[in-house]
Amino acid sequence: MQQIYNELKGQGLNLIAVNSGDPAATIVKYRKEGKFTFPMAMDSSDGKVANLFKVQAYPTNYILDAEGKVVAAFVGFDEAAMKKALTGMGFKFKK
Repeated sequence: MQQIYNELKGQGLNLIAVNSGDPAATIVKYRKEGKFTFPMAMDSSDGKVANLFKVQAYPTNYILDAEGKVVAAFVGFDEAAMKKALTGMGFKFKK
């Protein structure tokens, strides 16, 4: 995700990772070791965000449009499918 974020953030892509279940120290360590620069947030202890989006497995990725409507969802990291969905929204990847 970091590579996609780096390539498209200048075109207006926003990315937020939401963790559900890990302690804050684990998230901070993961972020630092992975050199992630996009925002990371923690879900509430009752999993409110995960429940809202009906997350069944991790990682689950959602692409939302400018109005907040879910336009694509992926269980796992499917880079090709994500790029296809983002291209369909008008984002342009380098060749």
